[in-house]
Amino acid sequence: MAASDPAPEPWVLVLVDGERFRATESQPLVFGRVDGPGVVGLDANDMHISAIAGSIESQWGVWWVVNQSRKHPLFLANPSGPGQLNLPTGRRHAIVTERINVIVRGGIYKHHLEALMDPAYVAGLTASSARLTSGTLADAPVELSARERQALTALFSDYLHPFPRRRDRPLTYARAAALLGDAWSADAVRKAAERVKTRLASRQQLYFQGPRANDELASYMIGGGILSGEDLACLRRAST
Repeated sequence: MAASDPAPEPWVLVLVDGERFRATESQPLVFGRVDGPGVVGLDANDMHISAIAGSIESQWGVWWVVNQSRKHPLFLANPSGPGQLNLPTGRRHAIVTERINVIVRGGIYKHHLEALMDPAYVAGLTASSARLTSGTLADAPVELSARERQALTALFSDYLHPFPRRRDRPLTYARAAALLGDAWSADAVRKAAERVKTRLASRQQLYFQGPRANDELASYMIGGGILSGEDLACLRRAST
């Protein structure tokens, strides 16, 4: 009896400014400023785009958007998510929906990539007991107390609102406290956020430090589905 043919290698369709490409487990789709071996060029004359800006690749049975730039963020638009998500340099985001849009902002033009996933892949992730997050595959998601969830929801509320109210920025601790009501102070919001950062550092070796620590924490929390627009209801409860 003849041996059966090997199963075809999984792949995803990627549209780059409307042009069709394919990413496979063995050959990721890498994109950057100029066309080259293994790189899809976006605009050779736009020096604002990194030579290697990012990739769509498969690791550990999961498809990811990876920001490979050393200078510039990528922006992700998930049809079922809160809107555009900032993906900082060096970070990765697990693709857990049938479609995700990647936006590369050049000096003049925005370039759009759209990854179209196999529905069977998404269904397999849903059935899995593993929890996917932006940046890592964790054994378990970070657990938030009710008070921590309220503080982070207020702090990142501008990310969670739908368009056109959505803004890619965390609030100040003082503004977040004002949203939460008289029982909260800016220091209380800050301490709640710092507790979560400390727990992520000690348990999952994820570090959120420096001037953009809260921007990166927002990306992690929202990209991983730990916070969503549904959490905005807790602000109304906290302020009553």
